[in-house]
Amino acid sequence: MNWEEYGLRIKVPEGSLSASETVEVSVLALVGGHFKFPDNTRLVSAVYAISTSPLLKSLRIEMQHCIDLSDPSLSKYLKFAVAPVHTASLPYQFSLIEGGEFPAYQRYGSIERSKFCQLAIVGEEEEENGGGRNGEEDEDSGDEGGKGKGQTTGGEGQGAGGQEGGAGGGVAGGNEDEKDDENGTIALESCDQSNTSSSLIVSIHSTGIREATVYYGQVFYEKADKMRFAATKDLNALIEFIRKEYCQPEMGQAFKFQFDAPFGCVELVFGPQDKPITGWTVSPEIEPCQIEQGDLDDFGHHSSTIRLVSIYADSSHPDTVHVLKYAIPLKGLRKPSRTININRSLKDIL
Repeated sequence: MNWEEYGLRIKVPEGSLSASETVEVSVLALVGGHFKFPDNTRLVSAVYAISTSPLLKSLRIEMQHCIDLSDPSLSKYLKFAVAPVHTASLPYQFSLIEGGEFPAYQRYGSIERSKFCQLAIVGEEEEENGGGRNGEEDEDSGDEGGKGKGQTTGGEGQGAGGQEGGAGGGVAGGNEDEKDDENGTIALESCDQSNTSSSLIVSIHSTGIREATVYYGQVFYEKADKMRFAATKDLNALIEFIRKEYCQPEMGQAFKFQFDAPFGCVELVFGPQDKPITGWTVSPEIEPCQIEQGDLDDFGHHSSTIRLVSIYADSSHPDTVHVLKYAIPLKGLRKPSRTININRSLKDIL
């Protein structure tokens, strides 16, 4: 049973059904809802409400997630979470469950289940590091004097001066041992007792799940003069929602992207153009034209993840160019860089 269009695959183990038996499976892909996930986790999949007729064995559930696992060590931070289909009061409370596999370099995780409810994949965002113990030592040390000779040479005459250096000792508690050097000078050596204090240092750092999240951008035209840019997590269920929500418009560019950590948003940059745009005006609905990463991380799809761009052509102007080629670079993304390219003609607009 393959619903990859919505990011889900279900496999029936061999031998769990006879040739005459059938199994009924009901699946609902949810793009929004009143959900509560465990602390320190973020949702990285769609939520699926799955129910089946009674089974002799478990089904293998394979679900799409939006984490780039090109770093295999990130797999250990992905977990399956479940919530009941029915609850006395909202929100639906999800809890982590044991088991599941998240292969490196793949965008699907799998788990075997015989009891069904609402199922999701979450990623742990932070973890603690036990940094061990640091010791600080306070020690008083003595300066040990020595014997030295000095000689000074003058201009026309010659003079020599000799000086015997004395011994100086400093003691900061402990046992003192006296030693004679070869010239009869006495030095005091101290055996100090160090005062050591220990403290446990615990640091918290990102697991890298947020930084490894993959997003999806889609350009479409409601009308010839109305371009929209929509963004969401790179999950088939959410992408299908966008396409069905705007089923009539002309679909444009589509691409995957990841955020550059310092920025935390994607910005459509409107600036000078390399090609002539005489007689045309391209303007965003809001400025700066940005979409925050936090808005995309909120599960589901809402208006704050879509930006509207209006395209106007002055057909009465004799110098208006017949074809508009307008480039909108996207700022705040990791390489490779992305650019939205608008291609409109006067006959499209008029």
